[in-house]
Amino acid sequence: MDKQQFLMSPLAKFLQIHVKTLDAVVQQENRPQSSLKADGSPVTELDHALSNSIEELMMLFNPSFTYYSEENFSDWSFPLIAVDPLDGTIEFIKGRNEWSISIGIFQSEKFEGDGWIYNPMTKEVFSETELIPFKNKNSYCGEISRSEWEKDLFTNKKTDKFDLRPMGSIAYKLGRLSSGKCDFVVSLKPKNIWDVAGGTLLCKKAGYRFYSQGKEVTSVEKIYQPPLIWCHSSLFDELSKIYP
Repeated sequence: MDKQQFLMSPLAKFLQIHVKTLDAVVQQENRPQSSLKADGSPVTELDHALSNSIEELMMLFNPSFTYYSEENFSDWSFPLIAVDPLDGTIEFIKGRNEWSISIGIFQSEKFEGDGWIYNPMTKEVFSETELIPFKNKNSYCGEISRSEWEKDLFTNKKTDKFDLRPMGSIAYKLGRLSSGKCDFVVSLKPKNIWDVAGGTLLCKKAGYRFYSQGKEVTSVEKIYQPPLIWCHSSLFDELSKIYP
């Protein structure tokens, strides 16, 4: 067994075997036509197709886990699998590659477990084998919601020390943070657990922390209120003054 295989969680090993199944679903249901859900957010046939496919896979992985997905959220109990089958639906509809599949598993309400993120367009996989720890620098680049950026929610939030880069899909951004492709992530809108489960679990293993309304998140909740900040603890005091 090579080092990467040794470091992989059971979830990552299982999904490495079945990732081609997810790719096939994406190829089959790649039309961006959408409708609106009851909350006014867009949903596509790919959202539903991926949700169904991932639910089938997760029942093979461990049928004792409760499946809690953006497209199927009727049950809430632990152990829990929190899934966003297509995080970044707007980006998918607009033809951008900034969307991802997010899966996180929790044994209990304590925010600990295994996460996995996959971008089917770029073929990027984020798991334990890609983790890169935080590095001290003179300046840092954070990634923020593209839609929040376009709504001018980050006006005057850039500083010489903390630059900002808009990017779609909170799950994708968190995967990128866990692998050293940015230095922090901020969102000024509420997020559901399925949005952030997989990415936050990976970030925590890489040494980053997750803060909601100025407090570190340590338990699994259905929704988290902003400001939401994912960063190394050494940056939090400064970032929390910019995003109070």
